[in-house]
Amino acid sequence: MNTPPSARIGYIGLGDMGMPLALKLLAAGFDLTVCDRNPEVARAMAERGARVRSTPTEVADDAEIVFACLPAPVVSQEVALGAQGIVHGSKIRVYIENSTIGGEAMRGIAQALAAREIGLLDAPVSGGPTGVAAGRLSCFVSGADAHFRQAEAALTGMCDRLFHIGQTPGQSQVLKLANNLINAASLTISSEMLAMTSRAGIDLAVAIDVINASTGRNRATEQTIKEQILTGKYAVGARLDILAKDVSLAIAEADSLGASHMAADGVEAVWRAAMADGRAKDDLTRIQQFIVSQGREAN
Repeated sequence: MNTPPSARIGYIGLGDMGMPLALKLLAAGFDLTVCDRNPEVARAMAERGARVRSTPTEVADDAEIVFACLPAPVVSQEVALGAQGIVHGSKIRVYIENSTIGGEAMRGIAQALAAREIGLLDAPVSGGPTGVAAGRLSCFVSGADAHFRQAEAALTGMCDRLFHIGQTPGQSQVLKLANNLINAASLTISSEMLAMTSRAGIDLAVAIDVINASTGRNRATEQTIKEQILTGKYAVGARLDILAKDVSLAIAEADSLGASHMAADGVEAVWRAAMADGRAKDDLTRIQQFIVSQGREAN
């Protein structure tokens, strides 16, 4: 985007995903104020030209449009509505949640902010840190047209593909959780079946080439396994426990909507077992190593 709008932008939460998103806004020329509980991360953003504030309220005193990318529903609720939350800011008009926290939490935050005349856009992103770097970050937004128009320039500066999918905060959470569970499922079953083909003496790279020329191809075989596992990188930049959290949230969402989740339950069991095995903080691609480790002696 050549000329950013005059509105000041805020970003709260500079973790594995929040930092690259905030950097995209800076690179697009936006006037940015940031906040993170890690002072070293905040200093790094200051060195790149962002203003740093100590609390979400202070960010919302500076910026009309405030983004957040946070790890869990309870954190999102505190940042939005807590004693030092954005709800107390004097300048904020639209709050944009890039977090994946589930529909119920998002709807609750939206309702509380609406009482203070602050609009909420439910705007999770997909692609991960590697997607940001590769220019393949998608963002799906739900919220009122008026709020979307106010924030569209900033959203366009941050995302490579932008979708406005509905008028109600919480809808994007459902779609993001569906997407993330599909992603987890494809990586889980692809890892399991490729472990089987490997035991049959088939070279992993050969198996991947055949599958990617056949009906079993999916994102895990076309990207994740080729780029991360065959190369030994195991570094998409997102933790295993974060995707496991999303799998559980997706199942809870399906349950609340009365939708079946039989297959999803099996995926969740694998990811929970990996966390119980001490892999919660590992890169999520290491689920493949855990799955391989669960094999036994052949009959």
